[in-house]
Amino acid sequence: MFWVKESHGRQPWPVRIRGDSGLILGSGTLLGDRHVLTCAHVIDSSAGRRGAATGDPPATRVRVDLVRLPHLAARSARVTPGGWAPLDKDGHGDVALLELADPVPDQQGAELRRLPLWQQHVYAFGFPREFSDGETVHAVLDGQVGPGGEQVQMTPANPGLWVRSGFSGAAAVDERTGHVVGMVVSYYSDPAAGRSYLVPVETILRHVPAVARWVVGGSSVDGELTSLGAGHRDGPAALRIARLYARRSPENVLVIVTGRPGSTVSAALRRAVVLSNRELRPASAGPAEADGDPTVPPLGSIDLSLDATGKPPRELAERILEFVGAGEQATGPVGDLVGAAVPRSVLIDGVDESTDPKELLAEVVGPIVDRAAERDLRVLLGFRAPAIDVRLGLLARRINGLRAAEELARAQHSELAALLTGLPTVPARATRLRVRLTALRAAAGQPDPGALAKHLAAVERATDRALHKMAELRRRLTELASAHQRLRGLLDAQRARAVAGGLTEHPGLGAAYRRAHDLLWAGPGELTEATAAVHGYADQVRRALDDRREGEPS
Repeated sequence: MFWVKESHGRQPWPVRIRGDSGLILGSGTLLGDRHVLTCAHVIDSSAGRRGAATGDPPATRVRVDLVRLPHLAARSARVTPGGWAPLDKDGHGDVALLELADPVPDQQGAELRRLPLWQQHVYAFGFPREFSDGETVHAVLDGQVGPGGEQVQMTPANPGLWVRSGFSGAAAVDERTGHVVGMVVSYYSDPAAGRSYLVPVETILRHVPAVARWVVGGSSVDGELTSLGAGHRDGPAALRIARLYARRSPENVLVIVTGRPGSTVSAALRRAVVLSNRELRPASAGPAEADGDPTVPPLGSIDLSLDATGKPPRELAERILEFVGAGEQATGPVGDLVGAAVPRSVLIDGVDESTDPKELLAEVVGPIVDRAAERDLRVLLGFRAPAIDVRLGLLARRINGLRAAEELARAQHSELAALLTGLPTVPARATRLRVRLTALRAAAGQPDPGALAKHLAAVERATDRALHKMAELRRRLTELASAHQRLRGLLDAQRARAVAGGLTEHPGLGAAYRRAHDLLWAGPGELTEATAAVHGYADQVRRALDDRREGEPS
């Protein structure tokens, strides 16, 4: 369902950066036909500067080798005006945009793109000392780290191949789309750990806005939500929003009635969107102030923020698919595509002011919330008015989903109960919530919508908690089944090892094997006891084999 990445041979834009002496300083990415993106510390090192730099870039030029275009001569380059964001004392920045002395003919350079970065697979092409002509490493992105959460951690995908010196400034390329999603800036000094770090495109844009001309795709925030405003905000609402996206609460779906765009709740929502966005957070906010504020979500914690006001459902669905890199597949029904591809955290405001709120909930929001607990998504739905009828429809859908999840859990529990004892029970919350939903529907025609809205919000929260707990229960049952299956596999492997080692008649092993076997096959048993029996048998097999080897003539 996604674009196919380009092969390395079709990506002419990785470049190698050298100093006057020819020493390799790092990597870079050709943008357009005469600009290069790299790390500020790479350029600082060309002038012998280390650590936090001054506000001005070094006057020295560097040499840029067009390694994928060997028929072209190297170019000299220097930092372009407005292209310098040095590594400051707090560890922020480290971005440099260079301009080549001569353009590269017939080249368009790399395309940068904002993409959700959680658990994405990327690769980078750098120039370590032992592979000066270049080496590719693959990694998985594991969440924001570093000062203020500006960076994203990279964990090696292949043992023994990791980012090290010579990769600074290299493009981090998304394996699905072939777009550059960030820039490698540093690595952990312990090679055994293999961890390294990238600066995402949005952080690059915040520090060096001139890079925007080479960015494709839409922003992670709709323009209607980018106004921070200077009015009062609702503190409790701000705290709930921050807790949702900081994952400090068990909520998967948070429904908030914001009122009109100028309301205090709406101000809290927009403040959360702007201050948590790597690209939009204003310098005046101050990293320390925003990061220490419990009413501000962590930087980068909201992947996509949308405003549904005046927009048809199809447009919002296509916006989501385009943002995650699946836009070319937005033909025909998109509900399943949206539900499967939606990023880990999303905010949709003005749900009830879409051109068709009911269709929006049925075709876009519904498929998202159906998977929210299962995928542990964080979803905020903002309504300008109480929108009782629309929310009742969404609530009914979620309760039906809970009932289906409970049925699956009961079937899973029944199958596992034949193998294991002490299983967690499967609650029956859907029935009680269905009764509460019926009462809410009966009261929907009453003249006091305020009281009804309060009760509706309570049932929405209870349903979300029930779905969250049910997803946790199903994951736990799956873990127990997997653990039991692994024990069976381990016991079989150890039995085969004993037979191959000539221990079929070994005294004591037979009894240990039969005990472990009975705990796993003869009927429901306790997992901890079975685990101890299997590992005990494995230890006996190991010791018996060691004794046999020691007794063999040399």
